[in-house]
Amino acid sequence: MIDFPGMVNQKIMNAELNTAVANFDSQSGLKSYIKTIYQVLAVVVLLTMEVSIIAGALDCISDDKCSAMSKIGSIVTSLLLMYSAFPIAHIIRSRGEALGDSKSAIVGFWFKDFVIANIRILGEVAAVSAFIAATCVGLSFLFDASLYNTSNTFNLSGLGELTALPGEALNQLLSALKLDYISEFIANITAMRLDSEPTGLLGDMKWYRNDLLMVAGGFINVMIGLAIMYVNIAIYNFLYGMVETFSKWIQNPSLPISTKNRS
Repeated sequence: MIDFPGMVNQKIMNAELNTAVANFDSQSGLKSYIKTIYQVLAVVVLLTMEVSIIAGALDCISDDKCSAMSKIGSIVTSLLLMYSAFPIAHIIRSRGEALGDSKSAIVGFWFKDFVIANIRILGEVAAVSAFIAATCVGLSFLFDASLYNTSNTFNLSGLGELTALPGEALNQLLSALKLDYISEFIANITAMRLDSEPTGLLGDMKWYRNDLLMVAGGFINVMIGLAIMYVNIAIYNFLYGMVETFSKWIQNPSLPISTKNRS
């Protein structure tokens, strides 16, 4: 009776589950799973985007309120949006594979490599989406008509909190140091965006300078977004370096005091 659970375990699965759990490699094994997760995520994002874009494009083109010029232009923008799914999926896959090949120890992997990789993924995906969206707006300007355009074709909100992590950590540090005005200044800078929605698309084949500036603003926003991504990465590297240095000092505390022998 006492040995009954062990006998059943050996008979049913030959204790393979126990062996797998006991021999699980928290370094290479975990990283290989992470790589696989991002590879699957890339495929899911690709398929989700393509289905969503095609469905939205068909609804737009079949709308009786759309002019012939708008329908022709929407076909072009739909093809652009469908193409954008491939570089976005490649970003997710390549960054995930690089993360899986990381040589860092488990603490550095989770608290540095994992966070920075996801900041890069979200920043680069947003940049590609914004560039394609700006290109579609440019085509709307050329066609002088509202064309099919969307950037909300997938959802990576589960990773979104990681992007805000460097800024929030810096805000907490500056608040503790009573430097809230610096925190507010950084928040205002990182939130800055230019208007990028033309308002003069009337279908009269007249092009207005203000609408051209809106188109240019969309492309400038792409560069602003990438710059903010690199600022976030730099902030996080700085904060992580501070914590890492402090933790090493805790393990071997010493004071930078030098003594000299007096003769």
